[in-house]
Amino acid sequence: MAERNGHATEAVPPEASLVLYEDDQLSIVQVTPPDTVLLRGDIDITNSAALADALARVTARWGQVSVDTTGLRFIDVSGWRVLLASTARPRPRLLNVAPCVRRLSDRMMSL
Repeated sequence: MAERNGHATEAVPPEASLVLYEDDQLSIVQVTPPDTVLLRGDIDITNSAALADALARVTARWGQVSVDTTGLRFIDVSGWRVLLASTARPRPRLLNVAPCVRRLSDRMMSL
């Protein structure tokens, strides 16, 4: 197991992963099992549409998507909407919810 930001993460063999999107802030990688997506970095208005597109592609192919947010450092409301307030069915299943996602979700639900 590798460690990232103080969290233990499973090492993913390179042949078992597919980069769906990458920019200076965010990396979206599909891993085995094929319905699982790893998020690393920061999600904001500049890349939340790319996240929505990547999740839609995985969902269209596999019928469901699981999203591991362990590697997220930051998420704004546009990213939160993609992950948690999505009208898409089925909604993404969240795995290893990062503290930034939990904080924003708690604040949004308390409004």
